[in-house]
Amino acid sequence: MIILTNILNMIDLANYTVLRRTYENFRSELSSCINIKELKLKVQKFLSFISSIEAEENLIEFITKQKEIAKRLLLVINIRYVIFFLYRYLVHKLLSELLSLINRALSILNYR
Repeated sequence: MIILTNILNMIDLANYTVLRRTYENFRSELSSCINIKELKLKVQKFLSFISSIEAEENLIEFITKQKEIAKRLLLVINIRYVIFFLYRYLVHKLLSELLSLINRALSILNYR
């Protein structure tokens, strides 16, 4: 029984070591992101990682908060793209209307 307990403690220690190293890797990857696409991919990867963790009670609260923050970050990144495309559409539409009005004004001025 003591041997089994020692083996289980060693497995837990190995799992925590792997978990700690994985967190350290994610910390360095997320802090060194150069652009938004890279950040989005790494946050998605981090979300899938923390979703697969089966942790003790003391870590569940942190993991839940990490999931919330990561999901918010992805939402902001995705909304940024929507806003950007909407911005481009509106600018293009308004520019087209302005150019059309300028062309009309020029055609009126050319006939006088």
